[in-house]
Amino acid sequence: MEKENPVFRSLELIESQILEKLTVEDIASGVYFSRNHYQRLFREIVGNSVMEYVTKRKLTLAGRALLETDATILDIALDYGYDSRDGFTRSFKAYMGVTPTEYRTYGLTAISQKDIREHTNMRYSKTTDEILRELNEFIAKAKETAEAVRKCTLPRYKELWGYIADQTDIYCGKLEAVLERINEIALSPDEITKRFGIIKIIDDTAFTLNVMVFNAELTIARAKPEDSQSMQPLCEKYRDLMQMYPQKQSKIVQFFNELSALIFEDMQETFAEKMEEVVRKARAAADDICGYAYIKNELMYMADVLASIPIEEVTAHRLNDELFKLPILQFAIDTDIIRSGGRDKAMFDGVEALKRSLEDAIDFIQSLPTPKTEEPIAVSVAKMLDDIGYQGNVLLFFTRGEAEKLGKLLSDEQKKTLDTICERINHYIQYTQNSADETAFQPIANRICTIKDNMKTLADQLGEHGGVLRFISDTFGQLYDKVLRCIKRLETS
Repeated sequence: MEKENPVFRSLELIESQILEKLTVEDIASGVYFSRNHYQRLFREIVGNSVMEYVTKRKLTLAGRALLETDATILDIALDYGYDSRDGFTRSFKAYMGVTPTEYRTYGLTAISQKDIREHTNMRYSKTTDEILRELNEFIAKAKETAEAVRKCTLPRYKELWGYIADQTDIYCGKLEAVLERINEIALSPDEITKRFGIIKIIDDTAFTLNVMVFNAELTIARAKPEDSQSMQPLCEKYRDLMQMYPQKQSKIVQFFNELSALIFEDMQETFAEKMEEVVRKARAAADDICGYAYIKNELMYMADVLASIPIEEVTAHRLNDELFKLPILQFAIDTDIIRSGGRDKAMFDGVEALKRSLEDAIDFIQSLPTPKTEEPIAVSVAKMLDDIGYQGNVLLFFTRGEAEKLGKLLSDEQKKTLDTICERINHYIQYTQNSADETAFQPIANRICTIKDNMKTLADQLGEHGGVLRFISDTFGQLYDKVLRCIKRLETS
């Protein structure tokens, strides 16, 4: 049927003459249509004007030439109808999200990689092209950032920054695999059932990069002033990278919201078994750990929380909250393994098994016929409270970890003070989780401010040993500012 459609016949004509100078009139006459009628029909089916489509196809093929040949950028530009390298670069970046040089250097994936004639529902390709463009730009920026931090020459920190750069490359590889999967969705709409896994990979990547920045800043807080100053630009590069993400994530979620439809049959008993397996894996991972109480306790707490949720109340959103904790745990584990010279590595193997089991449970619940997967939450009171509480959990984890690391450096009174601070953090988290409206924000702000001030006072008492607590106190200060912005936003809405 597609072959009988004049628009699809015209796509074949365009493809056969793509290196020539094409006009709408020539293409319309090739399928025996008037110019105006052809343009209207083309836009209805393809989603772009005729010449927009021609330009995109030329840029897609130019992208392939960049990856598959040694031709210069100028020669490729001339082959595809551009008069200069600069003009080609501007057009290429606007479409692909990166410059031709970045595209070739980082080996990125072509937008509309296959001929659009193979797709029976043309409107999908336009949206997937936008997502691929956003991801291409993010991947290029991430790889550039990894290259920059590898240049750290400080002997004590070179290995850590090298590890961060390696982890960045690993997650870039996962995003590159996502590009291929998105191209598959553009060609086979039934592949939309994989959307949840794709979104999770993208979100996990951004979350992990944020965790790495936070840990890097913790490391800087322990460093000598001159070393700290030298490493600040490296953290800034990651902050710049993460500032790109929210807008891109919003576009990706919007696309998958539009296409979310097909879900598999409900198997509640199987899901319950998967949840029981997750709890077993969490407890087994905790049992394998000797020492490292702050990590062991976090795993046991995760197991207890998941075991306590009635199966009918388990949601993908709730499970993802637990999954997001694992990169934090893993980074802390990897850092401690580096510090221990690798002797304790084997005892943490259970954490990876837990991660796989939890991911499997999330993938399954995402595929249930009556979706328990919530629509992406708008900037609502519930979402604000959820984010504020979650950030508190992260900071509590690192505060407990630092308390364990400081150990004998703390006096009995200082240990008591730090325990009290941890209790206050936990109380504010519980208060946040039990709150449901905007009246909670001011009490939350007051509690965070007290925690911030108490921790700063203790950090000042510890002098050169209080760098990490001082950094965490500053982070609580940023969270306090965030709560105040929430209050202002609600007052003006």
